[in-house]
Amino acid sequence: PPDAPASRDHIISENPETGVIFIAGGKWTTWREMAEEVVDRVVGKDGPKCTTLKTKLFGGDGYTKTLSIELIQKYSMLQEVAEHMAKSYGARAWEVCETIQPTGKRWPRFGNLLVDNYPYTDADVSWACKEYACTIEDVLSRR
Repeated sequence: PPDAPASRDHIISENPETGVIFIAGGKWTTWREMAEEVVDRVVGKDGPKCTTLKTKLFGGDGYTKTLSIELIQKYSMLQEVAEHMAKSYGARAWEVCETIQPTGKRWPRFGNLLVDNYPYTDADVSWACKEYACTIEDVLSRR
């Protein structure tokens, strides 16, 4: 029905005539789990298991649980901004923060917020452009 809530579940199915396996639905935040399920289905029970969930993403090497604290100590940024940087970029947050601009305030010293009450800064936009964002939608929806 048109007024029904959107489902975030995914389904894996196989075309009985062609044997093509496809996936539909899901969420951006579960794409690795979805990929693992599809790969395991394609290779079958006797094939090797998918290891995507064990594979570190960019920023995984060098990540520590104290990264956000270290960012605050070096850049005098808001805790919410530091936590966002650590969660979004992992250890690459150091590279992202190299592009962060001073606020001109006593506190926070770095991290000009794009919108009040959200942790996104000028550095997020400049980093997105380094990663080939071409449109506003690339920056806002695909990061």
